[in-house]
Amino acid sequence: MFQKFILLLVCICGSLCGYGQVSVQFFPEIHGRTVDGLFNARIISNSDQARVRLTITIEEEKAGKILTLQTEPFTLSRGVNSIPASAVRSASIHTGQGTVARLVQQNGFLPQGNYEYSFTITDQIAVSTGEYEQTYQYDLTPSAPLNLIEPYNEDKICEKKPFLSWQPYIPHINGVQYQLQMAEIKNQQNAVEALNYNLPIINQKGIINSVMPYPSNSKDLQQGKKYAWQVTAYKDQTVLNRSEIWEFTYDCKDSVVTVVPEDNGYRDIEDLAKGNYYVAKGFLKFAVVNSYEEQVLKYEIISLSNPNKKIKKLPKLTIQRGNNSITIDLTNSSSFKNDQSYIINIKLPNGSTKSLRFIFKEI
Repeated sequence: MFQKFILLLVCICGSLCGYGQVSVQFFPEIHGRTVDGLFNARIISNSDQARVRLTITIEEEKAGKILTLQTEPFTLSRGVNSIPASAVRSASIHTGQGTVARLVQQNGFLPQGNYEYSFTITDQIAVSTGEYEQTYQYDLTPSAPLNLIEPYNEDKICEKKPFLSWQPYIPHINGVQYQLQMAEIKNQQNAVEALNYNLPIINQKGIINSVMPYPSNSKDLQQGKKYAWQVTAYKDQTVLNRSEIWEFTYDCKDSVVTVVPEDNGYRDIEDLAKGNYYVAKGFLKFAVVNSYEEQVLKYEIISLSNPNKKIKKLPKLTIQRGNNSITIDLTNSSSFKNDQSYIINIKLPNGSTKSLRFIFKEI
């Protein structure tokens, strides 16, 4: 009798020890945003084959239990196991009560909240002893759009190898990488068609920062041609987000052909700032007195018709000690439209700020 008791105890301990070698690999920051994403969990086993059932329970800190998923039994092998597609298709889903549970049931997406994800693996032979549970907690926040920054959409640039930049993926996830694609837009094509069907000029993966110099081994941009580009954020093999597809034109005017501004003199910025009407015929001209050392003039120009659009690639201006005649060439930027109003804000060397409204006129 005593020997039978010892044998039974050994069997029970063996089952428990075997399931002590099972673990669930799950990334809630990536896969914990949708119901379908839950089945991307991986089960790692160091034991021999077993028939198991997987139960997934999601609870939210304030809303309580959101849902419970339970698969049909499937075979768990030694090593890394994906959840079989057959077990996913036949899984039973039970949703909880309340607003959050109803939202998840309707669209399959988890709204913002503090969630707990519990994975329970049950041995279908040794049900009473062969059970393993692992829990993950994650404060789920909405993902921000993955916005491109530069080159700006529909902009005209004069750099054969431009610097490319975009907004980092938010919320921050360790190990996020980016893929950048760029293609020429042919005649009668739009930007989406260009990226989907044309041979890419750039198709670079494994980018770890949200900026990238133009690759030295990529073909230079060509005069007058349009280009489409897009950035994708991903981790491992999972796509986290994609930016919109933007387009820009490489339009670099011949440096021999220059536009000469009208010689109508330079008016003092102090006098101009007192008025509210100034016409800039291709060029913005004013005079500034600097009583300090040589320095870079700090300024910005804002479109009054579209204040949210940032005007970029303005020339860098350096002012000397004494009287300075400033000329800003507005003809090389596609941001300035004929007969539209703009305002320039200038921070003078003495710390004061002057604002000048003007109307742009094409030459």
